[in-house]
Amino acid sequence: MRYRLTLRIVAALIPTVTVAAAPRPVVLEATTMADWRSAKLDGTGCYWSPRRGGPIHFVAAGNTAMTKVGGRIIILKPRRDAKPLFPFIHDAWRADDLTIRVVDTARIRAMGYETVTTDAVLIVTRRNVTIRLRGSMICGS
Repeated sequence: MRYRLTLRIVAALIPTVTVAAAPRPVVLEATTMADWRSAKLDGTGCYWSPRRGGPIHFVAAGNTAMTKVGGRIIILKPRRDAKPLFPFIHDAWRADDLTIRVVDTARIRAMGYETVTTDAVLIVTRRNVTIRLRGSMICGS
């Protein structure tokens, strides 16, 4: 009995250290045509995929872009410092704590009648964590 009491007193005196979990990088998820339509992003613009012919993780047209994070569609607007990237879209986007910058290499990988595919990097920042995603940007109508 005496030892149990001693252990409880000692345990109460030992400081506990709480370590905050390190922020994790944001993960862009695949989107669907229904997602694009709900964001009113049909028509002329661009989309980004981590690989040619793969799932689409970022879509932009005019002054609106969208992606999906945590199963939620996020609508982005051009940042103040955004520059034109392709006719009809910008190179920098923002929504709350999420920022996406598109770095297009202008290295053409494929060209169709109304589309062009180039290598592009998305620089994604959320909660002060930045990741770079390499993939393809497909632009056209």
